[in-house]
Amino acid sequence: MATTFSKNIRSTLVSSFINSLIYSCTIPFLVIYLAGIFNPQVTGMLVMTNVVVCFLAGIIGGYLADNFQRTAILYLFQSLYGGSLLLIALRFLGLLSADGWLILGYLACGISFNLYSPAYDAVLMDCTTTKNRKQAYQWQYWTFNLSMALGFSIGGFLFQHFLPQLFLVAGMAQLVVALVFRRQLDYSNGTAEKLHKNRLKDLFLNYRIAAKDTRWLLLILGMALFNTAEFSLKTYTGVRLSKEFETLTFFTVPIDGVRMLSLLQVLNTLLVVGFTFLVSRFTEKRSEKATILYGLVVYVVSYGLIAVMNNIYVLIPLMIMATIGELASSPNINARKVDLVPEDKQASYLAFSSLSYQGADLLAAFALTLSGYISAGFIAGYIIILGLIGTHLTISSLYVRKNKGT
Repeated sequence: MATTFSKNIRSTLVSSFINSLIYSCTIPFLVIYLAGIFNPQVTGMLVMTNVVVCFLAGIIGGYLADNFQRTAILYLFQSLYGGSLLLIALRFLGLLSADGWLILGYLACGISFNLYSPAYDAVLMDCTTTKNRKQAYQWQYWTFNLSMALGFSIGGFLFQHFLPQLFLVAGMAQLVVALVFRRQLDYSNGTAEKLHKNRLKDLFLNYRIAAKDTRWLLLILGMALFNTAEFSLKTYTGVRLSKEFETLTFFTVPIDGVRMLSLLQVLNTLLVVGFTFLVSRFTEKRSEKATILYGLVVYVVSYGLIAVMNNIYVLIPLMIMATIGELASSPNINARKVDLVPEDKQASYLAFSSLSYQGADLLAAFALTLSGYISAGFIAGYIIILGLIGTHLTISSLYVRKNKGT
C-alpha cells in the first residue's frame, strides 16, 4: 500500500501528480490555441522547436541534479514554471498584446519543466529500495495517468470560455506547490565527482557514459518510437479532432472535437484508476517479455487508428484497447529499466532517457507538420510503423541483448 512509503516518496508522488495535472490542463490546449492562430506547418515547427529546446534543458537538468542539491533545483525551476504560466495568462487577459508572449511562455514552460524533471526522477529512485521500487513506480504511473486525464478534462471544458482564468490559477497553484514541496521534502543528495574543471566539458563527459551504453540507447530509441503513438494524441490527433469532429449531443452535453479529446482522456483515466493494480496482478505470473510485447502492439495499433477516426463509437473502444495495452506494458518497462542505471549516474541516465519522450514529442509534432501535405490514413500508418519498430527495439534491449557489453 502507498501508506507504507516513506514521507519523501509520498511527498514526491503527490507533488508530481499536481505538477502533471497543471501541465495537462494547460500546455496541450495552448498548442490547440496556437494551431488556431498559425497553420499546421508553422504550429508543427513550433512544437518541434520546443521539443529540441526541452531535450537540451533535460540534459542540463540531469547534470545539475547529479552535481547540485536537488531540492534547490526543484524549487527554483518549479517556480520558474509557475511564472511562465502566469506570463501566458497575462497575454490571454489582454495585459500583454503580442502573440509572441504566448510563444515565449510556451518555450519557457517546456524549458523549466525539463530542467527540474530529472531531479524529480532521481529523488524518487533514491528514496525507493529494491523491495518497494516496482510498487512505487506503479503508483507513479497510476497518479501520472490520473493527473493527465483530469487535466485534459478540466482543460477541455474550460478551453472555450475560461482559458485566461485557467492559466492564471494554474500558475499560482504551481508556485504554491513549489514552496510546499520544498518544506515537505527531507532529502539531501550526494554529488557526482567532477570529470573536468570546465563545467561545459564536464557536462558532456558526464553524458558520454550513458551515450556509449548501447543497450540503454536501444531502449531509449525504442521508447521514443512507440511513445509517438500516445504523444500524437495531444498534438496531431487533438488538432485534427478540433477541426474535423462533428459536434454531437451526449446525454444533453454538446461534444465538440476538443471535448472529444478530453472524453478520451477521461476514459483512459477511469480505466487506469480502476484496473492498474488488477492488470498487474493478472500479469505478474505470466511471462514479462510476452506481456510487454503484446501490450505494446495493442497500444500502438489502437492509438494509430485513433489518429484517423472521427466516430465516437469507434474512438471509445479503441481507447479502451490502447489503455489495456498500456497497463500491461508500461509499469513493467519503467521498473525494469531502472535496473540498467548505474548508481552514481542516476540523474544523468534518467535525463538522457528523457530523449525517449522528447523524441516521441518530436515525431508526433512532425506528424502534425506532415498533415498539411498528406491524409490522415498515411499519418496513422506512420504512427503504427514507428510504434512496431519501437516495440522490437525495446524488447531487444531489455531481453535479447541482456548479456551483451555496453
